[in-house]
Amino acid sequence: MKKMQRFIVLVLIMVMVLTACNNGTTDSSNTANSNSDSKENQSDGGNDNEADSNEPIRIGVIQPRSGSLAVSGEDSFWGSQIAFDLINENGGINGRQIEVVAADVPDQTAAQNEVNRLIQNEGVKVITGIYGSAMAEVAGNICNRNDVLYWESISVTDRLTSKGYEGVFRVHINGSGFGMQAADIAANFADEIGMEVSDMKVGIICVNNDFGQSVANGVEAFADQTGMQVVLNELYDSKSTDTSPIVLQLKDADPDVVIATSYINDGIDITKQSKILDFNPKLYIGIGSGYGLPAYYDALGETAEGIIDLDPSQKPVYESLDPELAEAVKEFEVRFEAERGYAPPVIGYLTFQAAWVLAKEVIEVAGGENDYQAMIDAANGIDLPLGSLPTGAGVQFDENGQNQLAMLVAMQWQDGVLETIYPEGMASKEPIMIPRPEWSER
Repeated sequence: MKKMQRFIVLVLIMVMVLTACNNGTTDSSNTANSNSDSKENQSDGGNDNEADSNEPIRIGVIQPRSGSLAVSGEDSFWGSQIAFDLINENGGINGRQIEVVAADVPDQTAAQNEVNRLIQNEGVKVITGIYGSAMAEVAGNICNRNDVLYWESISVTDRLTSKGYEGVFRVHINGSGFGMQAADIAANFADEIGMEVSDMKVGIICVNNDFGQSVANGVEAFADQTGMQVVLNELYDSKSTDTSPIVLQLKDADPDVVIATSYINDGIDITKQSKILDFNPKLYIGIGSGYGLPAYYDALGETAEGIIDLDPSQKPVYESLDPELAEAVKEFEVRFEAERGYAPPVIGYLTFQAAWVLAKEVIEVAGGENDYQAMIDAANGIDLPLGSLPTGAGVQFDENGQNQLAMLVAMQWQDGVLETIYPEGMASKEPIMIPRPEWSER
């Protein structure tokens, strides 16, 4: 009961924070039925020229498919690609096929060049992306200047949806929301590690970019509200090949809980260095692909056991989905594994579901991609309750384009599998190794 009350309080806190910063409600049960009135009206009087056209709907898909983020970028790309493929195989959008116009965007310079190219040379009216907060902000700025819809599926920088851009939308949670929920997970396990929340010492380490800073801000906000003690809040260079300095800073600060925002290579190295340097926090919560990808466990094996990853769920409850979407998700899982050699990680589900909603709930409702305002109106009219998407999320945007019904769960590496441990109602396994035993005792 105490944990459930704390979870409810967190949800209320996050709703109040989102409402104050930026604002929605729900009554639709699935993706296919949402905005049904708009779809009926469209068939009576939508954009007839566009509806009768055989021209493809061209959608720009930007991801870092080379460079240090390439593994995650490829996983993210294929989530979108497979979603659009399945829609095409089922008749497309209003009889028109979707054409993916892909761009490799490994850094901010590439983001500026490629997004401009997609708009000016390729003539796309809709762009979706991207694994990388810095690149997402660049893309959002350029799309806003050119009246091109920008549809964010992964990146979490708070700045993307804090500028009042009408045509920028994010389906995923923002960074400060990530941080608040991570701190709440720590508070949830206060009893297990034998202390009050107000006595809990937390060390925050984050990649040195908008993503990391946004998460850190959320942890700090939760700590201010609960009395949790932040003993370290440090940014680090994710491209460093030696993370021992940041682990030594953590060891000197002696936190009970670590909340770490990392990418895959630095996440692996931080975990290795924690063992080498005998750093023993009672709880370790990871945020970002550094802790949730199969490559993390592949590189670390048993060293990864007990690490907690905070992410959207990657175990869809098919019964809660619209039947068409449920079948599409099952086929997506098969095709993704065939393409990538492993089951979809959470970023694959995020881009798949974002692409599906973009096509079905925005472009289809707007009568195509050529009416910028119609697409904005369609996006603002989406009202999908929690449980409508594979990750358990719903969709309802506030006035700044931030989804208020994005959802996260706490998962833990157990015998090489990420098992959901919180909230209790969604748990697939009981938590283990809380508090974490010292390395010498394993």
